[in-house]
Amino acid sequence: MAKWCTTCDRPVEGDTCEVCGQSVADQPRERVPLKWKFFIVVTVIYLIWRIYQLISWLSH
Repeated sequence: MAKWCTTCDRPVEGDTCEVCGQSVADQPRERVPLKWKFFIVVTVIYLIWRIYQLISWLSH
């Protein structure tokens, strides 16, 4: 994953920006908020329920 120069607003390959010459550090990853994890779990449960209903409907 390429580093990002905030001054030039562009990706940088090395440790310094080729355009402005500033040092570029790795930025830490942001964690996924708990509400999005909950949303994904609820969506998967809903889809499993709907697939179960479809299979039940097709078997009758």
